Amino acid sequence: MVNGPEQWPLMPRQSPTPDVAAVPPRPQPSRPLAPGYAPDDPLRLSATWSTESRRGRWLFPPYMTVAPNMSNIVLDLREAIPEAETIRLSVEGVAGKVVLIVPEGWGIDTDRLGKGIGSIHNRIGPLALPGYPVVVVTGTVGLGSLVARPERFYERWGRGRRAPKAGPPEILR
Repeated sequence: MVNGPEQWPLMPRQSPTPDVAAVPPRPQPSRPLAPGYAPDDPLRLSATWSTESRRGRWLFPPYMTVAPNMSNIVLDLREAIPEAETIRLSVEGVAGKVVLIVPEGWGIDTDRLGKGIGSIHNRIGPLALPGYPVVVVTGTVGLGSLVARPERFYERWGRGRRAPKAGPPEILR
């Protein structure tokens, strides 16, 4: 007689099949993506007789359309978080101004942007540093204009003054 675990009456027995019937996984609810993450559903900013702006920390999606009609749209990208290495920005303006305030390292490619009587001022250039995104601007400005520029010295100074300090203030002795 062999005295092994099979003969012990108080020990739970291991069965080759599980005791619980297999339950199929629940279907997860399908949530549509937010606008701006698919080429056929870009994030759209439009302004008619008003000013639209994005400033501070915000997510810059891979696909965006701006439509200034007799108005201004300002996209401050200094604290924006890019969601892709190549961002497609489409301009559908009739007579408005689009201003891009761009941080160092980013690139703005305006080679595919058409103009009517309007103007295009790209002070950034199409080349980005490694690890930084490139914004490819397409569409047309019509009677309006597009300005891509770095931050001005007083914008940098004002942002530094508003930033919360990391620690307690030092006492001067």
